[in-house]
Amino acid sequence: MTAAIVPAAAVPEQRRPRIGVTLDLDEARGRFELPRAYADAVLAAGGLPIGLPPLAGAAGEHFALLDGLVVTGGAFDVPPELYGEARRPGCGPVKPERTAFELALVRLALSERLPLLGVCGGMQLMAVALGGSLYQDLAADAGTGRHEQPPPKDVPSHEVEVTPGTRLAGLLGAGPLLVNSTHHQAVRQPGRGVLVSARAPDGIAEALEVDDHPFALGVQWHPEAVGRHEPRHAALYAGLVAAARLRSPA
Repeated sequence: MTAAIVPAAAVPEQRRPRIGVTLDLDEARGRFELPRAYADAVLAAGGLPIGLPPLAGAAGEHFALLDGLVVTGGAFDVPPELYGEARRPGCGPVKPERTAFELALVRLALSERLPLLGVCGGMQLMAVALGGSLYQDLAADAGTGRHEQPPPKDVPSHEVEVTPGTRLAGLLGAGPLLVNSTHHQAVRQPGRGVLVSARAPDGIAEALEVDDHPFALGVQWHPEAVGRHEPRHAALYAGLVAAARLRSPA
């Protein structure tokens, strides 16, 4: 008698880690928005981008779905009241609803050790969440106004120096790195347990990382945009997704 041939069980593919990407809020037009480059960068790195609309009271439920988090930038400022300062001339517009939502997510990611990447304003919010402070306006507070480049915004406009031995250096390499620059605020005091892992030539902090965390990085530039000119930047999203995969069930 011929034995029946039993097909081998299919090996299930590991699902993509779910990476939350915070959306902007355009109150005037009643829309949530996201530059496509963020989603493309997460997808190219092997993650599944999940848009997170800044809805009041929803941060915890959104957080429960995620394996990693990207806090995006935008054309608004972190309210100075969050780091114990009065608003001064030069501080720009704020989006309190979005900031409250993102701050809740950042605090959860830090406390629950969820992989986290803060981009531009997202890096600034990470510092504030950890007790740091910001220059409300670089020209007024730090005597430099060279961090807002004209269009096109994805083209590298200055170098940063990546500190050897840091997590950032492990991803991008130590030493000079070309970045784009679209901010008028910057981190002044980085906060508790935070290492500045890259600086601009004028001394402004350009990258942060949290010491006691599996993966919590912030960069002042936009790696998802500048990556087409300098491919090394893709390693930031690849690093985030790799860390998220360690938390993600098969």
